[in-house]
Amino acid sequence: MAQLLSRRFVERLPIFACAGFIGFLFLANLWNFAVERDWPKLRIRSAQPLNGVPKIEPAPWTAQAFLSGETQKAVSSNIGRASPVFPISVRLKNQFMYSLFRASGAANIVVGREEQLFATGYIDEYCARGAAPNPGKLEDWADMAGEISASVRGQGKRFVYLVSPSKASHAPQYLPAGRSCPSLKDNAANRKLAPFRAALERRAVPFVDSSELFAREKSAYKIDLFPRGGIHWNLLGAALTLREASGVLEGQGGEPLLGAYDFDWREDDLAKGTDRDLLDLLNLFWPDDAYPTAALARNGAGASCPKTPHLLMVGDSFLRELIVAAAVAPCPPEIDYWFYVRDDAGGISLTRFLTAPGEIGNGTRLSADLALLPESFGWADAVVLEENESNIGNNRQVGNLLDAIRAKNPKLSGGPG
Repeated sequence: MAQLLSRRFVERLPIFACAGFIGFLFLANLWNFAVERDWPKLRIRSAQPLNGVPKIEPAPWTAQAFLSGETQKAVSSNIGRASPVFPISVRLKNQFMYSLFRASGAANIVVGREEQLFATGYIDEYCARGAAPNPGKLEDWADMAGEISASVRGQGKRFVYLVSPSKASHAPQYLPAGRSCPSLKDNAANRKLAPFRAALERRAVPFVDSSELFAREKSAYKIDLFPRGGIHWNLLGAALTLREASGVLEGQGGEPLLGAYDFDWREDDLAKGTDRDLLDLLNLFWPDDAYPTAALARNGAGASCPKTPHLLMVGDSFLRELIVAAAVAPCPPEIDYWFYVRDDAGGISLTRFLTAPGEIGNGTRLSADLALLPESFGWADAVVLEENESNIGNNRQVGNLLDAIRAKNPKLSGGPG
């Protein structure tokens, strides 16, 4: 009898295991759903949370939301995403798609030739180029840039306007096979920035066009200036741009602000940080992060610096690598960094960090209240204003900075806070 019971138990063990697993998932989901709102740290979590997934928002419990179905939809979505196996299932599906079809399971990311990753928005913009910019809008933008430049330099500070590059523009040879890209047929893509450069030159705005710089410099290096799994330039590309920008700032008179900026670099074969930001968003089980990237080092000894340079940088996320490149300057600056970034909800939000001299991390997070931007301007020795070529003339940072300069109180003398 005992042997019969033992045999039946063994035969039914897979059923018991499955039932136990289902029961665990049911109880775990109930637990996670119960604590998500008030005690989120008590959630049962996966060892590898998903990257780039918006946070779970509490379901709305109002009569109107219930009658419209909004509550039921939110509850259903939250219960599914609260499951400890949700990240595992997403990674499993994404790995299957990538390994078998070299396809992306992540929204807004595509896999190009030689496994290069692109954000779809950059490809869409690049391939749609061709029409001339609206003349009135172009002149309004250039007038704002010209007023910023004149006001900054009129107060004894230095200024450079910076155009950061687009990966699609820099390396169109890696665009996905079969992708229709009309702007390539008549070289329309490469003509986009010419009117913007001309408008800046007419107003004597000191600027660096990194797209043009990269086109000149890329053949001199054995690695690409964009990493295979990243959306931003790598540190080599950022350092080349900073060297050019440092020369523009130095040409405005006085001692070199960052010292005589130059850099040493070496090739690395393991992607870290922003060199893998798109790769991380793919949420794979086994991401291939062994591809060429760049590491920077100071060229020569540090300089004798009379004071710590203060830089105000206003732009978007491309400035992050520029800050790391500035850490190896002979005179590393303190940087007040205001930038627009895509948030968890898919919108664009303004963020701000203060980075100490030589620091390569984010630094100290400060309030991004635009009412404080005039104070940051008053504190700065030099201002870097950046826009990406994919959306040049359509960003908020130009107007924000101009408003701050116009509102500047000359009596402000304290540091950023």
